[in-house]
Amino acid sequence: MKILKNAIEAIQIGLEDFKNEDPRRAQSAIRNIFAGMLLLFKEQLRRMSPENSDEVLIKQIIIPILDANGELSFQGKGKKTVDVQQIRERFKGFGIIVDWKVIDEINNLRNNIEHYYTEESSSVINEVVSKSFGIIRDFCINYLEEEPSILLGPVSWDIFLETEEIYEKEKEESEQSLSKVDWTYSILFESINNMRCPSCKSDLIHAQDVHKYTPSETLPLRCKKCNEEFDFVDVIEECIIEDLASEAYLAIVDGGNDPYTECPECGQSTYVFSEKCCLTCGYQQENKTCLVCGTYLDIEEGYNGNICSYHKWAWEKAERD
Repeated sequence: MKILKNAIEAIQIGLEDFKNEDPRRAQSAIRNIFAGMLLLFKEQLRRMSPENSDEVLIKQIIIPILDANGELSFQGKGKKTVDVQQIRERFKGFGIIVDWKVIDEINNLRNNIEHYYTEESSSVINEVVSKSFGIIRDFCINYLEEEPSILLGPVSWDIFLETEEIYEKEKEESEQSLSKVDWTYSILFESINNMRCPSCKSDLIHAQDVHKYTPSETLPLRCKKCNEEFDFVDVIEECIIEDLASEAYLAIVDGGNDPYTECPECGQSTYVFSEKCCLTCGYQQENKTCLVCGTYLDIEEGYNGNICSYHKWAWEKAERD
């Protein structure tokens, strides 16, 4: 774990440099982030190394060993670890794919900084640094099988998400995750576009495990920005209100019917008339008319009985009198 810890710390320090307004810190950013990226690569090779091999795959020198039974194995020797070219060769042998074109670009610029004077402006350096974010993010997920937002911590992950390429990739995966869910009700297919994390208001929401929405049953979600876990019931009301805001406004202005109302069963404003039920608890209101005058009862009147509010008031008044 020491290599991984060093990798994360190098990247975190590099990101601090990356965000600093002092142009001199841009050079430090590229050095630290590149070093951290290489350490992530070495961590993968360390994990792939056989037990009792002295982490053979990260060592520059590899020696063959025959045991007492004549079985051949390989052992790492010395303290020197693989360089960029050796990592590239070993990744190729294992079928590990990274964008070496971008890595070469970063490495060449880093070498110029280390050994010569670079003429590149800080904005160009920062652009190259930002390209490394995608490599780091994809490598953590695809090979280390680590969640980068957890691995790097919230502060560093926020910096990653400020890079458009990273955000767009996370957003695409979020949408793919939600599209796999059978939302049961047609309106939810649209209203989930308004979904936001209750904690940080991010729209990078992933569905977990459950792939069909059923009212009153759990549908776990997770925010890919802050890693907060929550249930769809925590955000469904907000989604529906936002989605039907225009229709609700027109209903007020033109005197039409509201598209949704508060459910008398669960209290959420998620009884959607077009769906004829509450999307939170599943309550359905059968069509009812007043037993006295035949007037159609609204959802609250129907929930409380079979008499319209006027005749209920008149009946209660008569009892009092």
